[in-house]
Formats: sequence, C-alpha cells, structure tokens
Amino acid sequence: RVAQMLKRDYPEVSLGFDFCELRGYNYHTGLVFAAYVPGHGDSVAKGGRYDAIGSDFGRARPATGFSLDIRALVALGQRAYSRAGSIWAPAEADPALEGVISGLRMTETVIRALPEDAQADPAERGCDRQLVKRDGKWVVEALG
Repeated sequence: RVAQMLKRDYPEVSLGFDFCELRGYNYHTGLVFAAYVPGHGDSVAKGGRYDAIGSDFGRARPATGFSLDIRALVALGQRAYSRAGSIWAPAEADPALEGVISGLRMTETVIRALPEDAQADPAERGCDRQLVKRDGKWVVEALG
C-alpha cells in the first residue's frame, strides 16, 4: 500500500525495494526505509516503524521515526534548485483535482497545500501559478 500511495502522489519518484535490508536495529518492528538523492551514493534519511513505542512508560502505540544526514543535506542544498515555476494546488479532496495533479506532475512541479495551508500565499511558497476550479474544471492560472 505504501508503494501504491507514493506512486499515485509522486509518479516522478523512483522507488526501489531491498528485501534484504537488515541494518541490525532491533527496535524497528515494521517497514524500514532509506531515502536517496540522484548523484549521492549514501542515504540522506533512514527510518522505520515501531509498534510498541512508549510501552516502557505504560502506553504502547505505533509510531514512525527517521533520522537525517544534515551534512549531506546541506551539501546537496548547495545545488541550484528552485520552486520558481511551480504550480500551487489546493488541499481539496476532489478526484478530478487528483487526476489533474497527477497529469501535471509528469512535466511540472506541483506543490500540494495541506489542509491548514488553505489561506497560504502560493507566491510565498515559490509558485507562479495555481490550480483553480472554473466552470467545474480544474485549470492552471497565473498568479496575479
């Protein structure tokens, strides 16, 4: 299910699975993951699922945790990357919107709002266009 969700929401992301991944950390009880960036040989993030975190304190519950390689991320951040030219998409749960976003992500960068970002300024998020509903259809319009 995780792979299906990632492919649906981020079709441009390349996913790989290593069913022999054993880091030797006995505290993970479910899915473990690592994130890689093209051109960088080591992972920039690692993490996994814990099913009974907090049991030593009387309340066991599931959780997911991760760690980041800050030095690698800072070095990679020096690469020229800009969200200029990105499209802002609202947080609405609309199947038609999902389809438009999926299609746009084949060639464009789409920044999807979180529900609490409903009043956010797309320009402040590095976008120069936004998805808006006009006559029942989702269309891309320039900000302005």
